[in-house]
Amino acid sequence: MRKFPQVRLLPLGKNHGFTGGIVAGVARSQARNIALLNNDAVPEAGWLAALVDAIDKAPDDVISVGGKIVDMSGELIDFVGGVMTFDGHAFQNGFRYPIGSRGEPLSGDELFFACGGNMISRREPFLTLGGFDNDYFAYLEDVDFGWRSWLAGHRVLYEPRATVRHASSATSARLGEFERGVLFERNALQTVLKNYEDDLLRDVAGSIFYAYLHRLHHYVTMRNRGAAELKRAPLSLSAPLKNGFWSRVRKRLNRDRPLATIEDPLTAMQFRAFEWVVSNADKIAQKRSVVQRLRRRSDREIFDRFPLHLVPTYPGDESLMNSALFRLLRPPLPSVEKNLGDIMRT
Repeated sequence: MRKFPQVRLLPLGKNHGFTGGIVAGVARSQARNIALLNNDAVPEAGWLAALVDAIDKAPDDVISVGGKIVDMSGELIDFVGGVMTFDGHAFQNGFRYPIGSRGEPLSGDELFFACGGNMISRREPFLTLGGFDNDYFAYLEDVDFGWRSWLAGHRVLYEPRATVRHASSATSARLGEFERGVLFERNALQTVLKNYEDDLLRDVAGSIFYAYLHRLHHYVTMRNRGAAELKRAPLSLSAPLKNGFWSRVRKRLNRDRPLATIEDPLTAMQFRAFEWVVSNADKIAQKRSVVQRLRRRSDREIFDRFPLHLVPTYPGDESLMNSALFRLLRPPLPSVEKNLGDIMRT
């Protein structure tokens, strides 16, 4: 602090996550614009000047400008725009592909969302839209804000001159894979439940929740002991007669033995994410009401610009998305089918 006396530190007492830090900082700012930079990112020369120049010259309907993010070597793509899936997950276009090997937006091109690790927003409209949702803690808060920006009649632009180098996951890896997974899953569900307009939410909810159940079923039955009992057909031959002699013997021998156990952390992750959504259902509905009152642009218009993606990502997703039932439930919106490798290096 002696070296940088103009810097203000805001001790929050406990870890409020990425969103909590942003909320606290913006609440105490009187600046015209707010610039966001990840703590594991290093800006290149001219970064801030490029962001400020881009937002100051942008039309009034532009709320945010997103910059370019590369890896620490400067040779690989981190963020040059992103896509959202039908169920609220998102991917960075060309992630970990060499710079120049993939199509990149030009200065002033539109983005569905700017990456929260390198962006600038006009403070007043940012606050009017509610800023980053503090219930996210981390992950997908920028996707949620991008969607809210577009539905409220704003736009988001890209500025490649504002480049930072990013040590991807240098901070978030400390949370642990499964803790991060809970945040990814619950935040994706929050995003779609808040932002789809009324008729579309009813149309798309079947595919969203069927996909979630399909993934949960895959984890439960493939990664946990005793899962065969969960797949046993009703009144199957392996089921003992309820009041028979051998039934009573087995009950005595297995009195304290569970029919099945959940011991896999990925399975628990899915349950924990959905538990959070169930426990906060009323709160999500209230936030949805606020978001929908801001609507000035239809989702169909938004997704004509930025088609939703169907991307097999989880174990079992190939069979899910190729199934006749999922095809029946598929969202009635502009959409693109891709493999994960089409979008990012895995």
